[in-house]
Amino acid sequence: MEMIGYPGSGSQRLAVNESSMTAEARRTTRKAALNLGFAERQCDEIGIVVTEICTNLVKHAKVGELVVTALPGGSERASVLDVLALDHGPGMPNLEECLRDGYSTGGTPGHGLGAVVRLSNFADFYSVLQRGTAILARWETKAPAPQPSERMKIGGVNVPKANEDLSGDNWGVTASPTRTTLLVADGVGHGPDAHVASLDAVRTLLKHPGYSPLELLEACHGALRGGRGAAIGVAHIDHAAGKLLFAGVGNISARVYAGLAVHQSLVSVNGTSGHQCERLQQFTYSWPSNGILQMHSDGLSTGTGIESYPGLALRDPSLIAGVLYRDFTRGRDDATVVVAKSS
Repeated sequence: MEMIGYPGSGSQRLAVNESSMTAEARRTTRKAALNLGFAERQCDEIGIVVTEICTNLVKHAKVGELVVTALPGGSERASVLDVLALDHGPGMPNLEECLRDGYSTGGTPGHGLGAVVRLSNFADFYSVLQRGTAILARWETKAPAPQPSERMKIGGVNVPKANEDLSGDNWGVTASPTRTTLLVADGVGHGPDAHVASLDAVRTLLKHPGYSPLELLEACHGALRGGRGAAIGVAHIDHAAGKLLFAGVGNISARVYAGLAVHQSLVSVNGTSGHQCERLQQFTYSWPSNGILQMHSDGLSTGTGIESYPGLALRDPSLIAGVLYRDFTRGRDDATVVVAKSS
């Protein structure tokens, strides 16, 4: 069983506008990259990409947001740095032309968005006229070896409430060649105590990777006693059987898509893990061959979903999560959205 969760790893968000365009963004991403072990040369390239995407955002949308997610690796897994640029601007009328290397209207060091593709290990883009643009740039500290989790691509955004350093939400994943288990936890309230509660839930997943969703909820209920407690959702995908098992308590929303079509909304019971809750239950659903699983905390509105976004289901899960966060965040709480899709 491979552990690929990132307990305690949240996302940093930075406002981008004409008065604070790139300096803070470059400092934040450079610090995150150095902490993950990236070489100086890579850090310089990351700085150029950040300049390009911030310049593009300000030029076309005036204001937006940068979301930086640092995911520490291990002895066999690379550390990953994801940078998302999100805006509600006019969108790009000709995305392919904008991505042509050397195409630039601003005279920037990287010569346009083509530099994002050239200087990052992976890049993805989503733009809809009059709805805005989302750009994902990703770097890894080393070439990743083939992993069991390649049956699924998984990405997420986890940002704290404004003026908080730590998110009260957390998420984690375990995977094997035949199954993937995803847990999302939302600690009661926000701040350090909520962070500890949700982190304890993810640590319970990593401690018991073979548990069913129901067994994990029962273990979390015991592990979180005496603290803040949390809302928790656990989804277990059995790839061989084409089934998804789900157990949840509290307000973690979960939905399964078959491509862009809503396939099933998943059911949680009322209550708070670690405190009081209804009798815990586990439900079984079918898992489509082109399945997409979306889970989010109540920092996003209940209407969160990809069905009204043409082509979004084809994008990288981190980019999908970024678009959903951009458009559905309530703005007054920690916000987490995680997306997993079949490879």
